[in-house]
Amino acid sequence: MARKANYDEKISAIEAKIAKKQDELKALKAQLNEIKAKKAQDDYKELTEYMAANNLSASEVLASIKG
Repeated sequence: MARKANYDEKISAIEAKIAKKQDELKALKAQLNEIKAKKAQDDYKELTEYMAANNLSASEVLASIKG
């Protein structure tokens, strides 16, 4: 006779794997947001340094971008 599958154990195991992957995904998303924030900060610093080096104001830069 065939062995009866224990569905409750299989369900629990899969749910545990899903929870683990969700935790990993959360950690990766947090890491991504941190890197994006650092990039934005570096981009802003580069922009302000360029503006200072070229004696430009924010309104002058915006006018240049808008054409």
